[in-house]
Amino acid sequence: MGKLLGAFSEDEMADSPDLNQCPDCKCFFDGNNCPICNKECPENMKAGNRPVVKKKKRRKASGNGRVTFISWYHSWWFIVLMMIFSKIIAAVLIITSPHEKWKKAVALLVTAVLMLVSIIGVGSIISGISDIFDEPVNDSVSKNEYISMCEDITAEQFYRSANGYDGDYVKVRLQIIEQVTYVDKYYNDKDYVCYLCEAENGSSYKFVIRDCLLENPQRFISGDVITVYGEGAGECEVYDSEYNFITAMCLNMAYAVIE
Repeated sequence: MGKLLGAFSEDEMADSPDLNQCPDCKCFFDGNNCPICNKECPENMKAGNRPVVKKKKRRKASGNGRVTFISWYHSWWFIVLMMIFSKIIAAVLIITSPHEKWKKAVALLVTAVLMLVSIIGVGSIISGISDIFDEPVNDSVSKNEYISMCEDITAEQFYRSANGYDGDYVKVRLQIIEQVTYVDKYYNDKDYVCYLCEAENGSSYKFVIRDCLLENPQRFISGDVITVYGEGAGECEVYDSEYNFITAMCLNMAYAVIE
């Protein structure tokens, strides 16, 4: 094996601690004199005497081996700023940015949620979620407390109300016409029985009561006159026994007394 005459490092910050180094031409060699400039190696540059060279930390390259430079308008700080002031611009910047796909997908999802909140409103979203999981009648109070909260109204008052006493506690006397099929899938899934009713005096006012009884489950028959304690539920849609489509004011029935 021949003796190594001299070599240059590919990385100027790298070192070959087992070789001497020329202080002028930076060549590494085995011997007393540099094979390039023939200068004698000083003691402080000989193998084992040189201080340890610290390696520089290099910026991590992207997957293709190239460093990706990101424009200021594609920086996350600017995209987040646009999420606040202009969500459409934020979405465009996310799509056209060089960021990783999964990060772009998460950012687009966040932008979509923020856009939905800004359009619908936080209160409406919370209310919608609450409607899905809440029971149609308040079962957190006793029967006596519930009945005491109900306002005594006539069938005509209930019929004339623009919102059907939506969410209000009411007491009203009605006469059963027949059992009907409720259109709303949410309540059908809960298996609530519904009845088409009319005012006790036989007027043309039509109502739907949804059987959400909190005690004494029972079935009503045509002609029954009942006093209903419940909560207004606005308008609802039902099919009668002949499959006629009917829209009427609705009442969620928590308690009932047959007259």
